Amino acid sequence: MSHNRIPGRRVPAARLDPELKGRLRAAAFHPQLLLAGKAALAAALAWTIALAIPGTPSEYPYYAPLGALLAMYPTVSGTLKLGLQTVVGLTVGIVLAYLAVWAGDPDWITIAFVVGAGVLLGGALRRTAGGGSGIASAGLFVLVIGNENLGYSLGYLVQTLVGVGVGLAVSALIFPPLHLNDAVGQMSQLRRTAARELQQMGQALDEGWAEDDARWAELRDSLSASARNARSALQYADESRKGNVRRRFHPRDVREDYRHVEVLEVVASHTLNITNLLQDALHGTSRERPLPDSVRTPLQSAFTAVGDVLDLWTVEEDDAVMLATAERALRDLGAAAYDASSREVPFSASAAIAMSLHRILQAVTPELRLNDGE
Repeated sequence: MSHNRIPGRRVPAARLDPELKGRLRAAAFHPQLLLAGKAALAAALAWTIALAIPGTPSEYPYYAPLGALLAMYPTVSGTLKLGLQTVVGLTVGIVLAYLAVWAGDPDWITIAFVVGAGVLLGGALRRTAGGGSGIASAGLFVLVIGNENLGYSLGYLVQTLVGVGVGLAVSALIFPPLHLNDAVGQMSQLRRTAARELQQMGQALDEGWAEDDARWAELRDSLSASARNARSALQYADESRKGNVRRRFHPRDVREDYRHVEVLEVVASHTLNITNLLQDALHGTSRERPLPDSVRTPLQSAFTAVGDVLDLWTVEEDDAVMLATAERALRDLGAAAYDASSREVPFSASAAIAMSLHRILQAVTPELRLNDGE
């Protein structure tokens, strides 16, 4: 039957196999799935350990998995922070409950006191987990369930500490995530978005986009979102390194990454300014005349040249030729803008756009790789 086989039939399966493996690996290590698995493991371990604790605390083992759950966070430092906040909030709640117990048995007055004081303190102690609701909940449990039973309060606190400790251990030792690749990806996305927007400015000139064209807003929204995502991703990556044993095997200069993000935010700011200027100047406004024909071609060349420089910024390639092309395009644009100026219009939109493009080039030039080693 081998002569009936279709030639090359197995090739697509072989080619898709690595892609399938990659998708399966990505699914298996999805951040939310990984967090869920670690939370489940921490809760199970906390319950097992809680049952083995001698004395009164063993009567309240359910607070151990609760403590592990309340402390669990995707990053090690976040888990430590939440764990400490949980313990502080619980301690404050217990103190409030015992203050209320002095006034008598639980009734509407003592319950109102614990809840009100808990919410009030939660506003002052913002770093406690759950805020006012966390403190008030702990106080209510002790007041209503434990009342004057010191063993309940002790068991509640001890088992919560056990859960928090287990949660921290699981977070630190079981696949603690490093989100460095996400940060690098978001920075690259911001760079490419800014470069693409500059190149689309040339398209807007060529096609004569109307002032109310929806693409203007889309460009601004896309660039603003990319800038926010890059900053957030880098901050999250920096947090994921704290207390993470894997950082020794993945060294990275995060300070340089922050410097790159700051440069990209400058680029994004000037690019947004260029977008607003061009939207107003392309067809003119009630106070400004449209861009003269003499500056349109130099503008398109400058947009393309500076966009090309951004495309290769921090990429392992020699940028000397592109930098020289961009600088020449900006000189031509500056000359054209000067020639188009007049006594009535001494400060034109094209000159302002040229200055913003010049600022973008100045911001990225220190990171460019040039033949002379500058």
